[in-house]
Amino acid sequence: MKILLIKPETIGIFSYTNLVDHEPLELEYLYTALKNHGHEAFIYDRRHDLTPLKKRLKQFSPEVVCITGYITQEKLMKKLTRLIKRFDSNITVIIGGSHAEINYSNFFDSQTDYIYLLSGMEYFIKLIDFIGHKSSAVELEQICGICYREEGKWKVNKKVVEDPNDLPEVDRTYFYRNRDRYRYLTFHPLALIKNSYSCKNSCTFCYCTNRNLGKYACKKVEKLVNEIMTTDAPNIHITDDNFLTDKEYLQQFVRLIREKKIDKKYLVYGRADFIAENEELMAELKDIGLSLVMVGLEATTDKELEGYNKEVSARQNEECVRILNKLDIICAGLFIVHQDMSKDEFKALYKWIKARNIIPTISVFTPMQGAAAYPKYKNRLLTLDPRKQDLFHCILKPKHMSVMRFTYEYYKLSIKLAWARRKAPLYACINFGSVIFILKVLLIKLRRIFVI
Repeated sequence: MKILLIKPETIGIFSYTNLVDHEPLELEYLYTALKNHGHEAFIYDRRHDLTPLKKRLKQFSPEVVCITGYITQEKLMKKLTRLIKRFDSNITVIIGGSHAEINYSNFFDSQTDYIYLLSGMEYFIKLIDFIGHKSSAVELEQICGICYREEGKWKVNKKVVEDPNDLPEVDRTYFYRNRDRYRYLTFHPLALIKNSYSCKNSCTFCYCTNRNLGKYACKKVEKLVNEIMTTDAPNIHITDDNFLTDKEYLQQFVRLIREKKIDKKYLVYGRADFIAENEELMAELKDIGLSLVMVGLEATTDKELEGYNKEVSARQNEECVRILNKLDIICAGLFIVHQDMSKDEFKALYKWIKARNIIPTISVFTPMQGAAAYPKYKNRLLTLDPRKQDLFHCILKPKHMSVMRFTYEYYKLSIKLAWARRKAPLYACINFGSVIFILKVLLIKLRRIFVI
């Protein structure tokens, strides 16, 4: 069969820059699995491909269209589905991705035919074979991790725990053809490697821990290192929600990277408590190429950290920053501003971050649908618009100020910190070309209004 794989355009503030742009790894996995099973697939990344949807459908004539996306793209995914069905109602549409895995019922009001709730390829291929009538022995109710209509009502098949070791060796043809697009600031070009499902921790603001039925699983270290070795890119972002979890695993990782003499730079997510307690291991990781750690510092006081169920102390945060600075590993600190903060607390947070060698990213506390904190705040939300769950909007009523004032304080804090760090080497890629790109994106967005 012919299958079109769609990644919708980015929603939110970062869609206006080319400073952080990742390869569509989820579509590359789908493409690989489909190709390995004799299907013809085409990746249609609407972040960069300006071909209108109708024209692309005419050109490729797909029998099946798969759409993946995040929570902020929910409305756009539904709109694309509606337009595809309007073009040809016989095209089968499948919606998937992290948001659909956790919040699949949100798509019950869409025109999609199936919702895929897993990350692995086994049951996806079974579904494709069923659609193409290749497997008459398999019935829909036997295909795990899907939703579908039966007699006008949605039926949800059971999920299963998956193992990322079962993922195929990804075909990166699309990445190599477009590698100049993908970067994290000065780390360019940048390839992604998916190494795990779910997360061992249980932060209340994050739903990643609920993925894969809440069961953390990662690739064997040999498989991870072999994938790094065969990926033709100087910079590797290991996309685990927390790569720094298992000391023995990381020691094996260091050993194998050295044995195979792999020379690359690595970007990972990690926790402050692990870094604070493993300075020697962090030095070993630095020696093999660890260059940047995105670490969820979140807050500067124990009281705030306890509220997020971080199980990390303010002292460990301080020690984490000290160790990363000492080893010359970029500390990309992730912080949260919450709606109980006063103006003085915004000022105090600015002073704390500015006094330390941290490249900060500030997010607004967002009880995201699917996270542990969501039920507690659901009835207090100012909006249910999924586009506002991008961590940059205030969707809870602030305690000490208006929403407008809170938003002002948030952006003031973010801009002041960005200005304070403007000379950091990580930002060396920001130049006149970045301004030209923003103008280009504005024109593209204007064009999308009339031609989707």
